Parts: sequence; structure tokens; C-alpha cells
Amino acid sequence: MEGKFGRFVLLIEKYLTSIFGSIRVYRENCDFLIPWGSTVINVDVKCDEEEDIFVHIYSPVALRVKPEKDLLKFLLAENAELRLAAFYTEFEKGFLDIILGVKIPSEFINRDILASTAINIGNLANEYGKEIIAVFGGISFKEYIERERKERKPSKGEKILHDIFEAGDVKVSLELYRLGEEDYTILGRIEETGQIFLKAERRKEIQEVFEILEDIKRMIIERDIKGLKKTLKHYEVEDYVLYNILAGKETEKIKKLKELEKEVQFLTDLLMKGEISQEEYRKRISDIEKLYGL
Repeated sequence: MEGKFGRFVLLIEKYLTSIFGSIRVYRENCDFLIPWGSTVINVDVKCDEEEDIFVHIYSPVALRVKPEKDLLKFLLAENAELRLAAFYTEFEKGFLDIILGVKIPSEFINRDILASTAINIGNLANEYGKEIIAVFGGISFKEYIERERKERKPSKGEKILHDIFEAGDVKVSLELYRLGEEDYTILGRIEETGQIFLKAERRKEIQEVFEILEDIKRMIIERDIKGLKKTLKHYEVEDYVLYNILAGKETEKIKKLKELEKEVQFLTDLLMKGEISQEEYRKRISDIEKLYGL
């Protein structure tokens, strides 16, 4: 099987290089990535438990989207209409990542099918991404990569404090990094998910920075919204995340969303594999909507 699998991977690489021409095709083992507008086209060659080879073609549509009932309804409705591929979601640090993809058995793959499927999924991901981000928020894959590069900076500094405390039923952490002489960065995170709600750069003496940290901690514990607004008005703050902490809603919301995401992901996988019909998919999604009050 390894020989057959290896030959098929080489064939996919040959096809992709021919299809995309001057656009660079990145390869890591049996996974390929092609930059495509604000997203990327991923082509992964896999082998399942029964040693059947298939190709997973997918593109990120929108990342870090606030989970809302209207968004989930939109994705479920579009999945019922799409024929080429299907949406699925991944729960990441309190937000949803939306992906469009399809899995195709190796025996149905040739150059033309690979070309039309990959390019159409990439184009659809770009189009849907603009619509979803405009209506529901979130960021594109391209913007996500750019932000990740910027957010790596604090970890290069020396971490000199990591204070973990409870705000209601949520664990919150405040981290302090020294980037240079009297040059510090404060990061506020939800401990369970790693989600950043605060990034503050300060050029102060260390004692003053400690005092700011203590003030922020006290106001979060006391749910002093007015004080936090005043103190943090010049810093990068994810208001949605911070207010969820203050309202004590984060833990309950995360639990419910994980359950919902798991159910939807399971049905989407069945649909993509052709193991259930569109009619069965719609019926079971309707049952999920009733269960979660959508």
C-alpha cells in the first residue's frame, strides 16, 4: 500500500504543478498548499482505516468568527444547496473557523476533476469569505497569518509574570513580558482557550506596570466595566471576549458550542463521504436546530 500511496502522491503533485503553472505549490509530505486570493487551497492525500486512498480538498472561508445562531443557520442552509462541497466548522479559542471542502476517492481523481474541484473551492471560499466577514465578522486566512506574525512578538520577550485568577466561573491570566529596558507588554487571556482579550504595550518603570496589572485584575474580578473602559481605552481590547468574561457566560457558551460543532461536523463528514443523502442531511440538521433552539 505504501508504494501505491506514494505513487499517487507523486501523481497529485504532478497534476497540481501542471494546473497552477507559475503559482507555487507548497508540499509537506503528502499535503499540498496553494495560495489563492485571501485564502489557500489545501489538497491532502490521505489513507483511511480500510487503506482506501482519498483526496481532501478544502479552503478556509472565514476564521475567528463570533458564533451566532444566524451564522449557523446560514451555513446549514447553504450546505443543503451546495453540490460541489460542504461547509464545516472548527471550534478554536472561543470562535468558529469556517472551512469549505470535499473528500474524493482516489479512483475518481484525474487532472481535470482535480483542477475544476480545487479552483472552484478556492473561488467559492473567497466569495463566501467576503460575504460572511461583511455580515458576521471574522477575518480571512491571509489576515489571520498577518496577525499571527504580529502576535508572536511578545513571546520573544522575557516573561516575568503570569498571574492566573478566577473571574466567576472563568479562569483568566495576565502575562507580563519584558521586551527591553522599561518596555513591556501585557497580555490578557482566557486560560482555558488561550483566547487573547487584551494586548497593552507600556514604556514605564516596572513598579508602575505591576500597579496597572493589579488594577486590571481587581476590576475584572469586581466586574468594574466603567473602570476597565477608562483604563484600557488606549489598548487593543477584544470587547466581545472581555464582556463575556464579565458576564460569566464564557464557560457555558463554550460547552454548548462544542456540542453543537461536534454534531454538525459529524453530519457534514457523512454528507461529504456520500454516506447520507441531502434529504437525510437536512432532516437531521433540522433536528439539531430544534435541540439547540436555533
